[in-house]
Amino acid sequence: NLYLQQKAEAETSLASPEILHNFWRARLGSLKDEVFEVAYLDSGYKLLRDGVERLEEGTVDRATVYPRRVMEAALRKGAAILVFAHNHTNGNVSPSEQDKVLTKALILAASTLHIKVYDHLIISKEHVFSFREEGLL
Repeated sequence: NLYLQQKAEAETSLASPEILHNFWRARLGSLKDEVFEVAYLDSGYKLLRDGVERLEEGTVDRATVYPRRVMEAALRKGAAILVFAHNHTNGNVSPSEQDKVLTKALILAASTLHIKVYDHLIISKEHVFSFREEGLL
């Protein structure tokens, strides 16, 4: 995981869906509990130093996320762009209603701070769902 994170940090841009999908699958795909992570990027889509943070860790089927906490961290790090990712431990990467509501709340909070949300990914061991690619951002 450290190798993949260092490789991602060295990439010129994390705007590539393939890079993002592989990066998050390596980090979250095999976990037994649901977690929520945020990647903090600069305006060139480069990962900031210490730019990935696990904000919430939950139970087998739920991690609680507070938009205020996410935005406080984004401001502290000076992020221009955010990528959210969390895993579904049951293998089904379809977004739940809670996932959709959370994503809308995070986008609204970020937009008031002039921070762009690039994507929200739902990860399983073998699959990735992208809110961006599905037109849900």
